[in-house]
Amino acid sequence: MPIHDPAARLLIIGLDGGAWDIFGPLCDLGEMPNLARLRSQGAWSPLWSTQPPATAPAWASFLTGANPGQHGILQALSKPAVPAASLRGEGVPVNASNLRLPTLWDYFNAAGKRVGTVNLPLSYPLRPLDGFAISGMMTPTAATDWTYPPQLAATLDGYIIDVDYGRPGQELTPSLLPSPAVMLTDIAHMTERRGFHTLRLMQEGNWSVVMVAFTGTDRIFHHFWPYLQTKEADSPGLEVAISEQLGNYFHLLDNILGSLARSAGRDANVVFVSDHGFGPAAHHWTHLNNWLLEIDLLHLHTVSSGGWLQRVRRHTPWLRDVAKRILPPEARAVVQERGHLADAIDWVDTQAWAEPLYNNVGGIYLHRADRYAEGTVSPAAADRLCQYLIDQAQHLRIPGTNRPLVTDIRRRDEVYSGSRMASFPDLIVTLDPDYAVTSTLGSTLMTPESRPLRSGDHRPEGMFLACGPNVRPGFLPGTPRLIDMAPTLLHMVGLPTPDEMDGHVISSAFTEGFLVLHPPRRGPALPPPAETAVTDRQGSFGNA
Repeated sequence: MPIHDPAARLLIIGLDGGAWDIFGPLCDLGEMPNLARLRSQGAWSPLWSTQPPATAPAWASFLTGANPGQHGILQALSKPAVPAASLRGEGVPVNASNLRLPTLWDYFNAAGKRVGTVNLPLSYPLRPLDGFAISGMMTPTAATDWTYPPQLAATLDGYIIDVDYGRPGQELTPSLLPSPAVMLTDIAHMTERRGFHTLRLMQEGNWSVVMVAFTGTDRIFHHFWPYLQTKEADSPGLEVAISEQLGNYFHLLDNILGSLARSAGRDANVVFVSDHGFGPAAHHWTHLNNWLLEIDLLHLHTVSSGGWLQRVRRHTPWLRDVAKRILPPEARAVVQERGHLADAIDWVDTQAWAEPLYNNVGGIYLHRADRYAEGTVSPAAADRLCQYLIDQAQHLRIPGTNRPLVTDIRRRDEVYSGSRMASFPDLIVTLDPDYAVTSTLGSTLMTPESRPLRSGDHRPEGMFLACGPNVRPGFLPGTPRLIDMAPTLLHMVGLPTPDEMDGHVISSAFTEGFLVLHPPRRGPALPPPAETAVTDRQGSFGNA
């Protein structure tokens, strides 16, 4: 390959939930020597995810180079336009048919590049492409059309799309989880089969770009977080056998990563990317609807704010110690009687309500007259009400401290841009990471989570690593964004950044010579993809 020419091949490896806070120590301690070698040879840094840092919007932004306001995916569910149904958590699982923008693979194919994709979340239903594809997380449980071409499925001996311990339509609970040893065995088997078949397809086929995503890392970080923290290594309750099993998993993964990188060839660019990072799970629930009830923006049937609310205001200065206020018996009674908060709300008089987006990120919806049939907030009043909520949120404190509960609250058009955010919340609220948002009412604004299902949960800082003949080694300045990945990957094979993409080429990752001969440039966007029929929308995860 002539010096400074775009590499003939590009291998992209997704490590779902990966963060250097986790993989860095594993490299430094010699547990993952192949990844450590690639890091020493490559350009690397944290990678800023989407808001919220959740699977569906993050991978959608990776695939399109666009923010959620453009591609329209903010959560795992496509929420209904009826407030009560939305608050109840109703909706249809999102999938590739919701993604109305061209993806990386469309641009690679249009340039004559043969593509292979393995286990990309949000890839079902699969679109025809020049190459091969195996769909990933969010594939319906009963789907039979999970490979392209269809006959590829018959060659994937023992392949598993995802470990699935829940039942279709049933929320996952601790009682449905297997023992830790069984869970790790299942995840290791899934990872080994994915690595084996990806390597086989790379060796058998003529390809220009291949991407494989490993989701076992996300599952492990969710359920085994205390084992991954050096300072907690000697904590009581951690089992030596589980620690050894985890060590074996990362050795297996590292061997797979090394084999894939070697198979790509010395002249290939190899890129590692994660959709988000990880940290300890929240230990408290935050009931933002308690707060909206208290400040008289949310109303319940048969509960008059002029009674208990005025008594509270007389005896307690405005908004002081709001986190400690006890939910009045009248409010508890009406919710119990109606069965769900969504049915207990008097929507005719309600101006705002809150819903979780993911973990410690929530959304506040205004009951806007220009959006909902029974909306109570006029367009003229909406901006003033948003500012009022932003101002009042600054008073919320974590009990027993002077630390703010709300670390960020912004209008949606300050967070997103594009034509597909009309259904998004009016305000995006980020809390302290130890406080997860829930849509229910609580006895107080914040209540402890007594039995958390998972020990780890998502954080916005993921990971990026690039190696190859066009890459300048070293730690990168600043923190690139997930939406910068699509332009950067296109640039690696000599293609322009489409005009519709929000992201930019991560120029600091490339050698000076490559940038001189191949400066980043913009180009026309492809037309939106044709709509893809979905044969089964039941269930958001599945095993093949």
